[in-house]
Amino acid sequence: MRKQTNYNQLVGRIGNEYYFCDYIFEQDTDFKGATATVLSPVPKETYDDIMDPESDAAKDRFEELWVESVKSGTTELGLLDYIAELNYTADDCFDPSGYDLWDSLREAVPSLTEDDFPVFECIGGGRSFRPDMEWDEIYNPELWAKIKAVETK
Repeated sequence: MRKQTNYNQLVGRIGNEYYFCDYIFEQDTDFKGATATVLSPVPKETYDDIMDPESDAAKDRFEELWVESVKSGTTELGLLDYIAELNYTADDCFDPSGYDLWDSLREAVPSLTEDDFPVFECIGGGRSFRPDMEWDEIYNPELWAKIKAVETK
């Protein structure tokens, strides 16, 4: 029988990656673990650059999609025209998974203001915790102890 305890709490930070524990589970005595959502703040300058359809950052983000569209015959437009036609939003440029955690991240780390970091990008998830992680900062040592206990076994 599977047991699961939901947390959705910030555990710690390594560099500019913030690790949330989604839940800790136990399937059998031999299968236990913790799942994570890993968010990275996107600075305003980077955000603005990517959101500008004529920027190099936008070209980098959408070039692969454009190449695949050209190969499949779904567009005959050049890269810049293709990007302009997309009429994209931030959700098209940044993985919005973990959006529900943004407010708690801003509460825990007041320097991550919306003016300075308009979005957070989900850069990882699932079984992301290892017992030997070297944190730059731990926000919830009790939860980290629980995670290490299940990820060590």
